[in-house]
Order: sequence, then structure tokens, then C-alpha cells
Amino acid sequence: MLNTMGAIKNLITEIETDVTDVINTSFTYSNTVNVPNRSDGQLTFERKVEKKGKILKTCVLYVDIRDSVGLTEKHHNITMGKIYTAFTKAVLKAAKHHSGHIRNIIGDRIMIVFPAEDCFKNAVECAISINHIAKNVIRKRFSAVDFKCGIGIDYGELRVIKVGVQRQGNEGTENRSLVWAGYPANIASRLTDVANKTIKETIFKVVRNPVNQARYSYPISGLPVGKPIINEKEPPYLSREETVEMTSEEFLNNIWSYQGKPPLTLLGGKMISFSKEERSYSYPEILITSTVYNGYRSANPKANHIVNSYWKIQSRPVKNVTENIYGADLTWMID
Repeated sequence: MLNTMGAIKNLITEIETDVTDVINTSFTYSNTVNVPNRSDGQLTFERKVEKKGKILKTCVLYVDIRDSVGLTEKHHNITMGKIYTAFTKAVLKAAKHHSGHIRNIIGDRIMIVFPAEDCFKNAVECAISINHIAKNVIRKRFSAVDFKCGIGIDYGELRVIKVGVQRQGNEGTENRSLVWAGYPANIASRLTDVANKTIKETIFKVVRNPVNQARYSYPISGLPVGKPIINEKEPPYLSREETVEMTSEEFLNNIWSYQGKPPLTLLGGKMISFSKEERSYSYPEILITSTVYNGYRSANPKANHIVNSYWKIQSRPVKNVTENIYGADLTWMID
């Protein structure tokens, strides 16, 4: 451990005091249908006073440039600077046109939050506009660059709080921001991570005899809790065979051996054989949760892309997303 100088010691002491203050401060939230900003006087810092936040139930959209690191390595910095500038400005204008508010720009990822009213219609149509701009404006004007973006949208409850420190002068705005806590922001970000990407993965196909559940019973209401009671009259495995597919992680997590001795076996059944297969799955440019899809369909049932079933349920799941995911590559028809 390094010896600390007096200034560092004072810094750590101050931060410890801040953490204690946050722990001891009451947090209260009020409902809103509008999108808060950093200057919102009803959002407060926590220093020895009640910290006030807001709850907004609405749609969140993220958009991210695909393979921005690779593009930067391949193309001149001036070119990429122009692309970032042009695309960010375009997204800001598209957001405003569709009543959205930019609430975060981190590198090439942009977060847009919509007022509660008409949020499904505004968010989905904003995504279509951004996809149109990416494919039919930016990509065409920068034809030497393989420009792509991915877009994700979710809907739900966001808790908004102001974080940072209060400073005077030019640094005031830079030292405070808003935190958007809640599943919609996380899920929209997850969808954006894979939108307009091809995911390659290794799949293991395992042929096994399933575990015979009749061999085991549990004393507490039949729930699989504690040590099971074994019925020796029943065999450990069924005679029938089944084939299950596992990711590499699932396969490795299911392999085990008794007391570290061979043979290796597999949780869930007696392994007969396995094979390995390489697969790839391509996600479309726009991904939305079923909540967003159903909300848009209810608000705009006669929309061309709804009537013609352009949105397709994605067969490959996305981490942390428990509901169906709809995807589409949509742009506007402009005369």
C-alpha cells in the first residue's frame, strides 16, 4: 500500500463523508410525463437535504455506430470526425422532429428519451428516420466507408436523479448529469449492442438420456430444496434419448465428474455423444421489445410496416431480455 500524502487523505475523507451523506439521505420521487433535464429545479443534489427525483414511464431509444473502432483504424481521422459530426447532428435533429430529447452522448452512442404521450409512435418512427439517414444519407455521402448503425428501443419506468457536484462557472454543467435508472434504459442498450450485427457462436449438440425425475423426491412440499429422497427402484436415467443444444458457456458449466474422476458426465442427463457446430445470426438494424411493438401497433394499427408484417420476431435471444424481440430494417419512402 502506498503512503498517502495529506491532500489525498483529505480527498478520501471528503468522499467518505459524501458516501455517508448519500446513505443517510431520503430519496423521494414524483411522477412526470415530460422528460427532465439537468437544469430541472425539482431534481436536487443530496447534500444533507432530501434528494428529489422523478419517475417517467416512456420509451428509451439508443443508437450506436457499428464497428466504430475498426472504422477509425481503417479510415483517416478527419473522415471519421466528419462522419461523427454529421451523424450526431442528424440524430439530434431527427430526435427533435419526433419529440425526443437527447439525454446522453457517449462517444458514438446516443440516448433519446421521449415524453410519455405518443411515446411508442414517436420512438419507433424516430428509429426509422435514423435508419433512413444512416443508409440513405450518411452511407451514400461517405461511400468509401462501410457505415452502419444499430438501434434499440424499450418501454417502462425510469427513475431520474441528478448526480454530480455543484460548481460555478464554465465547469458547472460538466460536473453534473442525470442518471436514468430502470430496466428500459438497460434493455434498450442491450438491444443496441447487437442490432445490425452478425453474431458468431459455437453450439454444442448433446445427445443424452434424460435424468429420471421419478427417482428423486423432496420432503418439503415436493420442492427441489435440500437433499432429495432417492427411490432405488427407479433408474437414474431414462432409456429414451434427447438432443439438446448448448452454448459453449452452458456446455462447460454442465460438465462435471464425481470427485474429480472420469468419466465426465453432464448435468441433466447421461451423455451419449456431442458435436460442435459454428453458427452465425444476423440481427436487423432496428430491434424493439414486444412491449414497444404492441404499443406501436395499438397506436398505429394501419401503419404500412404493421399491416405488411415487416417486423419479425427474433429467434436468437439477447442477454437480459426476457420478452420477445421484434426486428426490422425500415426506411421511409420519399418521392
